[in-house]
Amino acid sequence: MLENWKLLKLKTIFKSLPFNLLKKKYRNPITKEKFDSFVLDAPDWANIVAINEKNEILLVRQFRFGTDKIELEIPGGCLDKGEDPKKGAQRELREETGYHVDLENLSEIGVVDANPAIQNNRCYTFLAEKISSLGEQNLDPDEIIEFEFASQEQVRNYIRNGEITNTYIIAAFHWLALQKELN
Repeated sequence: MLENWKLLKLKTIFKSLPFNLLKKKYRNPITKEKFDSFVLDAPDWANIVAINEKNEILLVRQFRFGTDKIELEIPGGCLDKGEDPKKGAQRELREETGYHVDLENLSEIGVVDANPAIQNNRCYTFLAEKISSLGEQNLDPDEIIEFEFASQEQVRNYIRNGEITNTYIIAAFHWLALQKELN
């Protein structure tokens, strides 16, 4: 039967934004040998599938430094340390798009571990219904974001055609499909 490996030592070896690099020393529960593991200590984040009164989904376009290109995604971002994921989702929607959702119209539809082999953070996905425009975006210095509304069929086509490739965004639409099956 599998056992958790025993953590013997933890050391931060590199600090930056948005993540730190940790060196973790473990003991193998079977061989008792020691093993060094390196983990990205990253903040949790929240993604928001925001749907308007026409049943259209709010999408954002922004440049991503990892792929060096403009990506098509849904609103979302890092949670502040200790921030409630639901309130963080509400904040990110407002900051990135200028749209607002009341907390009672925001429901968690799924959670994924980012990459459990090398990361320690999670991504929370929320469904935002009954959104309203407040107007102004409040972007971070590293953000330039345009947004648009798309039908659910358009979103499926964006995924099929490779225009939406972010795994966490695709997971969000999977959670949305499962949510609809339950209702």
